[in-house]
Amino acid sequence: MVNQERVCEMTRLAIFDQNEGETCKPMIQYFRKDYIAKELLKSFVTGTIAFGLLAAMFGLYCVENLIEQINTIDIREMITGILICYAVYLAVYFVITYIVYYVRYSRGRQKVKKYYLHLKKVNRLYREEEQI
Repeated sequence: MVNQERVCEMTRLAIFDQNEGETCKPMIQYFRKDYIAKELLKSFVTGTIAFGLLAAMFGLYCVENLIEQINTIDIREMITGILICYAVYLAVYFVITYIVYYVRYSRGRQKVKKYYLHLKKVNRLYREEEQI
């Protein structure tokens, strides 16, 4: 005879595996600190590329003014300004990245805990059925 409760639990487990299993996989593999550090490293690379593209677009937009003032531009001041903008940009980008991935990890970890609770329930139902 089919145990209705066990079938429902196994269905929940299968749905979780299909829908959210891959997104919650890093929550099982990594500690919070390692997961966030990995994502911050990725954000450093993508943030640097994005800043470079934004700086290039801004430079192309202001190329006429740059050509007109080529002899009066203080290169040190310009590079210092660019580096300060880069540092502020990365700081804001890192804070946003940290918050986003901290929340994702916390929510994913809660989902994994629920998954394990359902898995324990299925195991308990199997043991009860074997005893009968």
